[in-house]
Amino acid sequence: MIELLIHQWKEKIRSPFWQKSIWLNIVLGILGIYLLLNIVFIAYFADVILKKIFASTDVVETFTRLLFYYFAFDLIFRFLVQQVPTLSIQPYLTLPVKKSKLLHYPLIKSVPDFINLVALLLILPFFVKVICVTETPLFCLAWFITVFSLVATNNFLNFSLKKYFSKRPLFILFLLAIVGLIIYLDKTRVIPFSRYFSRGLFRIAYTQSLVIIPLIIAAISYYLGYSLLKKNAYIEDTQTSQRTNAGSLSFLTRYGEIGNLIRTEIKMILRNKRPKSLLYVSTIFLAYGFIFYQNRNIDNYLILIFVGFFLTSAFGITYGQYSFSWESSYFDSYIANKISPFNYVKSKYLLFAVTSLFCFMITLPYAIISYKIAFINAAMLLYNVGISSIILLLFCTYNTSRIDLGRSQFMNYQGTGFTQFLSVIPVAGFPVIVYLLFKYFDLPQYSIFTLGLLGAVAIVFNKYLLQMVARQFVKRKYKMAVGFRQI
Repeated sequence: MIELLIHQWKEKIRSPFWQKSIWLNIVLGILGIYLLLNIVFIAYFADVILKKIFASTDVVETFTRLLFYYFAFDLIFRFLVQQVPTLSIQPYLTLPVKKSKLLHYPLIKSVPDFINLVALLLILPFFVKVICVTETPLFCLAWFITVFSLVATNNFLNFSLKKYFSKRPLFILFLLAIVGLIIYLDKTRVIPFSRYFSRGLFRIAYTQSLVIIPLIIAAISYYLGYSLLKKNAYIEDTQTSQRTNAGSLSFLTRYGEIGNLIRTEIKMILRNKRPKSLLYVSTIFLAYGFIFYQNRNIDNYLILIFVGFFLTSAFGITYGQYSFSWESSYFDSYIANKISPFNYVKSKYLLFAVTSLFCFMITLPYAIISYKIAFINAAMLLYNVGISSIILLLFCTYNTSRIDLGRSQFMNYQGTGFTQFLSVIPVAGFPVIVYLLFKYFDLPQYSIFTLGLLGAVAIVFNKYLLQMVARQFVKRKYKMAVGFRQI
């Protein structure tokens, strides 16, 4: 088992992506350490924070109740973004290695995952600082075992959920609806789930013999994951299961070459793990309006512009940063075939416009909170379709990093370079500059009209802008192809 883990580590550090992007890995490593230190800081001072917010309740009980929400969101987050390392056993299936060892390997490999590390750093400082000081040693031991048994349960249960429900998008919406309903019932105290969870955990902590219950639950989740791998540990089954149906989308063929290009890209999104997981995560981002659209922010045009910018391009901006890299595995076919560069670029522009319009329609009910939201989001829709899309396409011609579509989106920086970071500066920075300019003259509301007008003008003259991008694409396509061939 240790030898298999060593092989995995060597595979990572010897990969071309790791070697070519060493400075990017250093920067991301520093950002990751900074994030973890912030989590430790929040966890260490959690008792102070909870005392200020919930002054009339016990700190340990409040923290335990909040763990109920944490585990609910943790399960959804794992399902959407955590990468299940099942594919890593395939190279060993034809070698003289015990099959039982191979089946345990992905499960054990998932234990030191980044999400589990976050859970450890989020809970352990509070446990050491507060619980270990105020409670008996047996209580502390039982509480610790119970909480991290639940973390392990979520981790191993993710294997089963990924297998049975990852290809059923409606289940994701159903899962989100169930969790939302549970939280709503708990917040309104119709059914206090968090209180029941806290009482149950305290009962186990005070009656140490009951600690066997969460351990059994964790063991069952591990066994389910093991059984799942055992049933699917055949190469021919894996190859067959990867054939998914994304629908014919035949109606797009009537729009000629552009329609066929859009049809191909939509199928690519729906049939591959990384773009599909990005689509799911972007859908969740549309609910961020409930966080920012508060009464105190309704007259803050900067916040409304910022939120409107991301809500109307939740998928387009994140997907558009890798516009050409998504097709890196078959990019040579576009060069070899007689495909118009202008039509190729325009198909991506139209896909960006349609997804942005779709996001705008979904977030339109936020206008119930204030009519300003509808006007600002409409202006930002015009800005994103007219200006943001062109800037992203232009920057993407300088991206030569290959993307493996079969890998998960979470903690996956393959294909990411400084081009993506640089493209965000003009796209997101220009609305801020326009706002500050009108704010200086005490006319912040006119920044909305200006951004919408500029976007509308860019849409009218999009043909000339796309021709500019197509000319740049023609100059760069062979350099892009060379980069995309690097595995």
